Amino acid sequence: MQRALESSRPASSRLFTDPYARAFTTGRLAFLAWISGLPLIGHVAPTLYDVIAGPGPRPSAVARTRLIDDLIQARATEFDQLVILGAGFDTRPSRLASLHRVEVFEVDQPQTQARKRDVMQRCHVDQSNVHYVPVDFEHDHLAPSLVSTGFDRARKSLFLWEGVTNYLSAVAVETTMRVIRALSPRCTLIFTYVDVRALDGTGTFPEARRWLRGVERAGEPWIFGLHPADTTLYLSMCGFELELDRSTKEAGDEWFVPLRRRDRGSELYRVVVAHAL
Repeated sequence: MQRALESSRPASSRLFTDPYARAFTTGRLAFLAWISGLPLIGHVAPTLYDVIAGPGPRPSAVARTRLIDDLIQARATEFDQLVILGAGFDTRPSRLASLHRVEVFEVDQPQTQARKRDVMQRCHVDQSNVHYVPVDFEHDHLAPSLVSTGFDRARKSLFLWEGVTNYLSAVAVETTMRVIRALSPRCTLIFTYVDVRALDGTGTFPEARRWLRGVERAGEPWIFGLHPADTTLYLSMCGFELELDRSTKEAGDEWFVPLRRRDRGSELYRVVVAHAL
């Protein structure tokens, strides 16, 4: 939904285009996405969305999407395999031309993957380079599932873990990190996390309380976070070296401010790039 709203903005002011996002929306969200594409009144749709969801989620999602798009495209010649952990309805393998030559492994729960395949087929999208790998991070074993689907340990790989860690247990996050490192000794990992101070109440994030209530009402509470000051050590313990740790506010300001947009990402939501040691 958030990608659909951004894609409906005028070309001169949008940060990216996801031509498939609207196809995944249903019910009231589909109606709101349709409104966003109408001339003259389309700009009302993101405002209505923010009234319901609060000021943080949409701008942060937009900023993180653009940031990760740029990070992937800047490294497009450095990897032959892309693994998207908790892929959901990510459409990067189809909308980023630099990924068309890459073998893509989308890891998620089977029900989500079935919905994804159905929509992409209806949109007539070529997914011949995409492999679907059904995995539940809390219960299933990632490494054998990937290898059995064709993942090559010897090839340079990029792992993308976007919008997932905050919903998992600390054990599941650390275990997955270590599995990735053991599975691909020459890999790069891009992942997102939330500032743990938003979870324990020690941080001053104006949007945090409403955002936390929203995800809890949706039945998907945030239960994991990191302190930015601890990220380097945490990654080192898991076998990675930190390259970048950036908030969606910092990333968003790079694009929103020059475009004179009032949108602002959040300091509590962060994007990391790390490399295997």
